[in-house]
Amino acid sequence: MNDDARLDHKVLAAVERLGRALRAARQQVATRHELSLLGLNVIETLADGRCRRVGDLAAELDVSQPTVSDALTVLDKRHLVARHRDSTDLRTTVVSLTSTGSAIAADIASELRPVLTAKAGTTSERATTLRVLLGEIARLQHAGIITVNRSCFSCHHYQPPRARTPARCLLLGTALRDRDLRVDCPEHAPR
Repeated sequence: MNDDARLDHKVLAAVERLGRALRAARQQVATRHELSLLGLNVIETLADGRCRRVGDLAAELDVSQPTVSDALTVLDKRHLVARHRDSTDLRTTVVSLTSTGSAIAADIASELRPVLTAKAGTTSERATTLRVLLGEIARLQHAGIITVNRSCFSCHHYQPPRARTPARCLLLGTALRDRDLRVDCPEHAPR
């Protein structure tokens, strides 16, 4: 194994370790709220206030539509989500959080805040890490491993940096520093 391959292996191992730690923290929070881990993920995803079609929610969470439907049934029985017909396509069901679900989402965010706001390195180092990780997410999406990616790198409005010009968001008309890159943009337009 050459030096580049060893470095790639170390980066992957570090990301996997972080993923396991975050999953364990989320599992503890889910257990406290008597939720499955998928139920917690559904609540966290819907916490942004955007309604989701069931199929889109399944794709975003990388699970099958029947699996997310089962999780939604449990959350619906607890009055944490509301399901209703999509006004643009009456054959489609959309889901959103209820006020009770929004309160639980706020509790979950508060409980996870200490885990998710650990500051390792300088602001500049964390911003560079964000850029690198978003690049890897875009690469994995292009390879078909990640199905939903609403980050800058997969957006029609993103203009990569050029020789003397920083990256830009053409929709917002602003320069994008590494720290400004979005992981989940509500204005995302797929390329």
